[in-house]
Amino acid sequence: MFVPGLLLFIVVGFGFWISNIGKPYDGWLFNIHKLVALGSAILAGFRIYQVDPLSTFPIPVFLLFATGAIMSIQDQVKISLQLIQQISAVLIAGSMVLALYLVNVQRG
Repeated sequence: MFVPGLLLFIVVGFGFWISNIGKPYDGWLFNIHKLVALGSAILAGFRIYQVDPLSTFPIPVFLLFATGAIMSIQDQVKISLQLIQQISAVLIAGSMVLALYLVNVQRG
């Protein structure tokens, strides 16, 4: 889960960079952000499925993709969407750190 976690932090970094630039979004940065986010979600999903085939993505993952899509097509970005994006990203990052910690504790 190291690689998906690293990709998540790259996505978060690009997200904050893009949000500071504001609309209209820089096409290259925004597309890199979207593609790395999609790639990390696919890779994380693949890894999660290997560990537990019955598990699903947590709700914050869906919120990130949904709010990101809405924000990309709207001219004015609502503060509530940005807040949901930021909270979801923090929840996912915290969950990954906690999961890695728990895996290491169980192995140790």
